[in-house]
Amino acid sequence: MRRNRIIWFCLWVLSVVGISLKGGTVTYGFFTLLTLAPFLSLFYLLAVYMLFHIYQELENRFVTVNEPVRYRFALVNEYPLQFVSIRVRFFSLFSSITDLDDETEYELKPHTRIEKETRLICKYRGEYEIGIKEIEIQDFFRLFRFRYRNKECIHAVVKPQLIQTNTLGEIVLSEAVRDSEQSKSEPDVLSREYVPGDDRRLINWTQSARTGNLMTRLLTGSDHQQIALLTDTVRAGTEQSEFLPAENRILETVLALAFYFSKNQICAAEYHLQQQELICRTVESTWKFEEFYEAVSDIRFSPQQTHRLLREAAVRRRNLFDSSMIFLILSSWDADTDALLKETEGNGMYAVVCIISASTDSLPDLSGYKNCKLIHMSPFDDFAKEPGT
Repeated sequence: MRRNRIIWFCLWVLSVVGISLKGGTVTYGFFTLLTLAPFLSLFYLLAVYMLFHIYQELENRFVTVNEPVRYRFALVNEYPLQFVSIRVRFFSLFSSITDLDDETEYELKPHTRIEKETRLICKYRGEYEIGIKEIEIQDFFRLFRFRYRNKECIHAVVKPQLIQTNTLGEIVLSEAVRDSEQSKSEPDVLSREYVPGDDRRLINWTQSARTGNLMTRLLTGSDHQQIALLTDTVRAGTEQSEFLPAENRILETVLALAFYFSKNQICAAEYHLQQQELICRTVESTWKFEEFYEAVSDIRFSPQQTHRLLREAAVRRRNLFDSSMIFLILSSWDADTDALLKETEGNGMYAVVCIISASTDSLPDLSGYKNCKLIHMSPFDDFAKEPGT
């Protein structure tokens, strides 16, 4: 485009020299044409801007993180004017589109359309715009380029993915299962799949023979929730690029833990702050997990849901501290979360503090706590998944 402008300017200067030295109908006509060319180009771009249409379609408005969904768009020219250069630029910060790029240049003849179908993948849980972000058009003479924002973007509602995992950082979750049963005393008729480290005296050989897998009897003796998951819902930052990755990983962590415990028939409860009150949702088995998943997906983050309010609400909800173990899933650490951890230790709870942040600069020193484990997770790192998942 710059080259074309230089060529136009050189020709225009030559035409001015020509009419100054010689004149004549041809020279004046050439000068007039070159002088009007930029105005004609700008008028053409305005016409394209007014007449050009884009249609987009997503297979489902509600999509899941990292799950490809069918995406289609159409470039339409319904008028007797040729569109010589159309480029579409996609949202790329929170989503990606396969087999298409921003450099493809489309030309639409009069009364034609171009359709493209591909797959779109959303990276983070949340609500944001996807698909075509901007349109870029050029004139016939390639003198001007005009880029403008797409007026009809797709607003997607993205749910977190469910990750099946055996570990969380350095924590092996089978060890957490054993810790959650330390306060129990008597074998129950219920059973779950055997995990390494279980007491072999509790193996249910009859059910093991029937299922083909080693099954161990569950223990009873406590009516309290055995595993507590405390979810941090404070929104850190004002830009989506700041808070979406952390919020997505927080909910993925909650779901991964809850699914593991439900799969092993370990009763767990998830707590989070909503409008200054601590909301509790339990999950006891995988056949009820879909309802729990939907509830967790709908958790809302807000700058007003501070750690101070979370600590105050947790203290009012005393049954939280009856749990034998608690996972504190946080986006940051401050004096209020430290006070909350002291509260859990004072009630004899074993705590796993999971800090989800891109930086390791502000991680707390928890060496003074006896029953505590610190895990740092980046919003951009992958979970350790089970084989075959």
